[in-house]
Amino acid sequence: MTEFKEDSPTSAPALDTGLIKRKHPCVLCQQRKVKCDRNDPCANCTKARVQCISTSAMPPKRRKKRFPEAELLARLRRYEYHLKNYGADIEAINQETSPLPKDNSTKVLHVDNGERSLAIRRSLKNVESNLWSGVNDDFQDAQELLRASSDDEDFQNPIIQTYDALTSDGSDLLFHTEIARDLSSVHPSPMHIFRLWQTFLDNVNPLTKIVHAPTVQQQILDASGNLEQVPKKTQVLMFGIYSMAVNSMTNEECLSLLGEEKNPLLAKYQNGCRQALLQASFLRSSDLTVLQGFTLYLMSCLTFTIDPRALFMLTGMAIRMAQRIGLNFDGTTYQLKPFETEMRRRLWWQIIFLDSRVGEISGNGPSVLQHMWTTRLPLNVNDSDLFPDMKDPPVEHPGVTEMVFVLQRCEIIETLAQSKKATGAARVEDDFIAALEARLEEKYLKHCDPQIPLHYISVATAQIGIARLKVGSRYPNLFHIKDLVLPGPERDMLFELSLFQLEKHHELVTAAQLNKFHWYMLRNFPFPSQIYVLCELRNRPVGALADRAWDFLPRAYEHRAIIHGDKKFQKPMSYIFLAVANLTIKAWEAREAALLPFRPSIAPSIETLKQYLQERRSSKSTPATQSEGSPSNNLDSYSEQSADAYMWINQPPINPDLTFDPLPPMQNGMQIEDGMNWTFWNDYMQVPGTTPAFEFSGNTQGHGQFLRD
Repeated sequence: MTEFKEDSPTSAPALDTGLIKRKHPCVLCQQRKVKCDRNDPCANCTKARVQCISTSAMPPKRRKKRFPEAELLARLRRYEYHLKNYGADIEAINQETSPLPKDNSTKVLHVDNGERSLAIRRSLKNVESNLWSGVNDDFQDAQELLRASSDDEDFQNPIIQTYDALTSDGSDLLFHTEIARDLSSVHPSPMHIFRLWQTFLDNVNPLTKIVHAPTVQQQILDASGNLEQVPKKTQVLMFGIYSMAVNSMTNEECLSLLGEEKNPLLAKYQNGCRQALLQASFLRSSDLTVLQGFTLYLMSCLTFTIDPRALFMLTGMAIRMAQRIGLNFDGTTYQLKPFETEMRRRLWWQIIFLDSRVGEISGNGPSVLQHMWTTRLPLNVNDSDLFPDMKDPPVEHPGVTEMVFVLQRCEIIETLAQSKKATGAARVEDDFIAALEARLEEKYLKHCDPQIPLHYISVATAQIGIARLKVGSRYPNLFHIKDLVLPGPERDMLFELSLFQLEKHHELVTAAQLNKFHWYMLRNFPFPSQIYVLCELRNRPVGALADRAWDFLPRAYEHRAIIHGDKKFQKPMSYIFLAVANLTIKAWEAREAALLPFRPSIAPSIETLKQYLQERRSSKSTPATQSEGSPSNNLDSYSEQSADAYMWINQPPINPDLTFDPLPPMQNGMQIEDGMNWTFWNDYMQVPGTTPAFEFSGNTQGHGQFLRD
């Protein structure tokens, strides 16, 4: 170093100025990979007569960004999660040592935006193990990154846990009541639990197939042994089962088997179901069992224990819950387990049936048909072919299984949905109907034995459904064009199809072997067909079809009187029944006028009905007082709430001395639509001498307080 400094002309000034050593070598020494004395200037740069530049004066070098560990772990967890859902054995994959085969081809599964979130929208066995139900990609990514930020269990699901910590889920707006902490006292005794469960299996399950009977039976056995420790989701399902079981029984059966009247029992278990739903926080639940119980509760309310308009709104909530769980997408696309896939299908289609019926009686039409779904039909298998741990889907049976009733209804709804998708209208073309009719006959109906009750009601219900589709394909709206004059053959066909529905329904109601399914038939009365037949009889008082109709109508009224134990119409009547009765009498008067001077003999039931209306009309000429036939005061509020949608229920009093004729002669055919158009009823079904309240008898057995068939 001394010799170098002596030879260097710049060494003396460097020593004289007391140079400070730098912390880093200069750029030249670093590039040449030689030792730098770290002076300024350094000896190597001085000898080379170049400018000595410190690396600290250079702009920072861009270093290669390391992959964030948290993001990497989040991706790995997400990949493993989806691989498990596709059936991959992660443990076996981790133990493999052989290199992966090279494959340059890449398979891409395309899912459009409407279905994109289904890969993470899972409804597995419970909410706790399925926190990704119904969430989108951004939500999941944020949750994964937050989860990866710490190994603390408190941060495993931070967003969901934050939501769960909120004090309100909005359910108090719907069920404004204090939540009972313990529902064990609301449950029936274990003996009655088993009786209700057996009644459900006999009366309700064959027509709904909403639950897997062997699995639920074990859950009920476990729960009945300790009612204080029943899981919340199971409790919802149990009360839904109680409600539907009681709903399917007669008052006499309730007294015999359960020792209580039907109406108080039904109200008790429906209230218990509402309490159980609140305890389960059903509005933010993604649990399939909770939705099953909620659906059964809504089905039990079809007996007009709830205003149909309010029931329509509650059914919309069930649809939203189903969409959040992803029931509107078929599970096979995303490799769900066969058992789960099948139960999701069954529940989705029952919700469609429920929405269709509620939409009809509320006058709104089925809202679910406004949406599209990819959920396939349930398999034609028995419950014994299914078990939760099965790896492969069961093989469908040819012919008839326990699912025959549900499947034929599914086929009809699916045909309606496919036709709407193809044509853009809620009507079915003739070729669709013909194909459906042939398919139902080939797959199910020809294998049915009429001696078996389930087969009998399946065949008849399919025939009614086909007839209804044929009517709706030509006349989707009631009196849509009032000046339309239909050709004779068209009117004959429409009249005959409508009359066929009434006759077939009456056949089911009066069949002794179908007593256990009586609840279903009473709540699915073909009301539009009855109104059309009565209106059309004003225009065709005589003829073969008119004779056939007047042979049927008296028998229908007589059976109604037997069902309700009211042969002289002394019990309170709903305004709808009064309006239908009035149409019946007007149609009969038109027949009498057409057959003059040969006065036809009037059936006893029609004569009794006519006398009742005359007495009721004359009684309105005096100030109204509360009487045996008047409605109770607790229904006044219902009448006020119904006034806007059912204006024909509360018409102003009419002078009884004046001739009452609610319906001028029809010059056109009636058109049937999917949802009842209440504007039509406002115009054509006004009741003489109505009273201020909506008249219900309080007996919910007749699903038909709506019709009093």
